[in-house]
Parts: sequence; C-alpha cells; structure tokens
Amino acid sequence: MEVLAQLALMVDKRLLETGTLSTRDLRWKGLSWFGEDENDDYIAPEVLRLNEAEMEHFRTDANRIYDIFIEAAQHVAQHQLWDEAGIPANAIQLVQHSLKHELGNHLIGRFDYAGGLGSAPLKLLEFNGDTFSLLPESTQIQRMLFDKLGRKERKRSGQFNLVSQGLIKGFQQLLDRYPNRPASLLLSSLGHEEDELNLDIIEEAAKHSGFTTVVKAPLEDVIFSPDEGVFIEQSNGQYLQFDFWFKMAPWEFIAYEEPELMETLTNIVLNDLCIIINPAYSMLFQSKGLLPFLQKVAPGHSSLLKASKEPAAPPSSAYAAKPLFGRTGDNVQLFQGGRYPIAENDGDFSNFPKVYQELASFDKDEDGDIYQASVFWAGDGARGFCLRRQDSLIIDDDAEFVGHILQENDWTN
Repeated sequence: MEVLAQLALMVDKRLLETGTLSTRDLRWKGLSWFGEDENDDYIAPEVLRLNEAEMEHFRTDANRIYDIFIEAAQHVAQHQLWDEAGIPANAIQLVQHSLKHELGNHLIGRFDYAGGLGSAPLKLLEFNGDTFSLLPESTQIQRMLFDKLGRKERKRSGQFNLVSQGLIKGFQQLLDRYPNRPASLLLSSLGHEEDELNLDIIEEAAKHSGFTTVVKAPLEDVIFSPDEGVFIEQSNGQYLQFDFWFKMAPWEFIAYEEPELMETLTNIVLNDLCIIINPAYSMLFQSKGLLPFLQKVAPGHSSLLKASKEPAAPPSSAYAAKPLFGRTGDNVQLFQGGRYPIAENDGDFSNFPKVYQELASFDKDEDGDIYQASVFWAGDGARGFCLRRQDSLIIDDDAEFVGHILQENDWTN
C-alpha cells in the first residue's frame, strides 16, 4: 500500500506488450466499468513476466504468512490484547467467539507485497483479510490479457490464476462443515459498483460449489433478526431466510458506523442462526494493529517488516504511518529520516490511530513507476497473483492494474 525505502532495479526487461483491451471486449464480459471514464487507463497494456521459482516464493510465503496471521490472532485472544490489536470494544465478544468456534471459515483475502520481482527482497505490507478488491481483474482481466499474446507466447507461458477454483473449494468446505444447514447463501455489499463486480465472482463460485440458493441483495435490503437470523423480503411478500451470508462490507464499518447492527450480528452468530463470511476474526486480519504481533509469533521470518503502534518509537528511521483500518492508500504518510513526510495522502481514515511500519524496497521501471504484487488466498491456500503500478510513492486508487505471465527465465539475462 505504500512504497519505498530505496527503489530497486528496473523491471523493464520483464514487461511484455499485449496492447489495450477494447471497450467491446470488456463490455462483453460485463467488465466495462474497468475501462470507462476515470478507469479508461486503469488496465496496463503490458504483462509482467515471472519465472516459476519466483512465483513459488510468493506462494509459499503467502501460505506461511497466513498461518502466522492465525497464530498472531490467537495470541491476541489468549492474552486479551484487543485494544493493542485495534479491535473496538463492541466487536470483542464476536471476534473472540469466531476464533474459537469458526476457525477455518475464512474464505478469501489478499496479501499485498513489496519486492519479489528479482531485485528487491520480498516483504509483506498487509493483509486485506476481510474485504478486498482486484478479484475481477485477477481472475478475468488477466486471462483476457493472456489471450491477447501471440500464439507462440501463449504456448510457452502460463499464469497463476486459480482463485475461482479456490473459492469453489472454500465454499465446499463450508458446506461440508455444516451438513445440516440448508445450502442458501446471500451476498451483500454497500452498493459500490466495484464491490458488486467482486461479488459476481463470489456468486459464480458459490453456484458451482453446491449452494442451491444464491441471491444478491444490497445491505440496506437485508433484514437482521437477533432471534431468527438473516432474511430478505421477496416480491410476493414472503420472507426468504439464509443460513450463510457473504458480506462485502467491512467488519470495522459495521462496528464503528452501525453499532446496533454489530450487536444484532453478534446475537445471530452466538445463537447459531447464520454463518457470516468472512467470519468476524477476519477483522483482526484486516487491522494494521495485528502487524506488530506477527514478529512476536514468528521472529525472524524473512518477509516480515518491523511494525509498532508507538509513535515515539517507530521501527526504523524510514517508515510508513498507516491508519489502523485505512484502505486504498488513504491517510498514509511516508517518512525517511526526517520530521516531515516525504509523501502523504489525504483520505477518510484520519480518525483512526496509526501503525508504524518500516519501509520496504520496491521494484521500478525506467518510467519511475513502482510495482506492488498481490497474492490471493482463497479456500485452502495461495491461489492467484496480480500487480499494480504507480508513478508516486504511495499505491492508491490511481494505480494501474498489471497482469502477469509465467515463463522460463531466459529473458532475465
């Protein structure tokens, strides 16, 4: 989500031209939003090449880091360090219950990394473990970019693009874990078009996994009863109950902005009326407050950056100050040995406390764009990969999406 202690060597030799995706192609896939208006230059006309050993490094690290996040979350629960980890008081009961009774229900999240592209060391920035973005880009748009390569390039190339398969397996695991529950799933968001496009991927996987009823409805149309569960009202005036609810609404938004709903959802889960996905313990994954605990449970792990919640004792002279529950680079500040930031973004999260994380090295191209890699964890492990790039020191909503391909590494010489 942010960039740089020291920008690493150029990645230009890794880039392979594909050309731009046409508006017609995007519209045919239902993805025109990613190529229209302010997004018209969002999708880069190149893909970036990696070799299998590099991708294996991303995969294995993401799988190990996922285990470390669980260990850190359990450490917080065991020692009741909720405030230090950033969990508000009205969410503690549900998060604690979720860790104890719902471990394994987590469906999907996205790790963001610096480095790993041949010159800068691989370093974890954060885990979007509750809600996320980049799902349509990673599953569909990357495939479209791959298909634009010449036949010879396609024949000698591959892609790490198995997120949909991971989602299907994750949903199947949930159904197996709760065999006595009806296979009814409700999908909801706050109504943003990008969230709805991400939900489309979730919906398709759920239908392939064995759910017999899959319905999308805006959060504002969902009925939550602490005594009966989760419902929507149908056009015929009847009410349809759901035993599973996937929400594209952050747990921290519910806890801070909708406290009555937080209380109701706590009762629904504690009364075993509905399974909520992602489960409440994913709020810990999303919180930057968990970052300082990662090294406590896995000291010396190579991809972990030092982090602290103490403003008087940042982890190094070069560090990022991040809001506890910030997103898309909002309210991030970068410091490099001085009192004043070398880069900063405005945003909507200035009311949250900050977490201070040492800066990492990012790979860059000759135009000065820096590259941030992401790995999707879905179902049972790392399942997909993508990149973003930007010509500033903080990756935010102005970043370009960059696809990838896997090839033998003769191009690196």
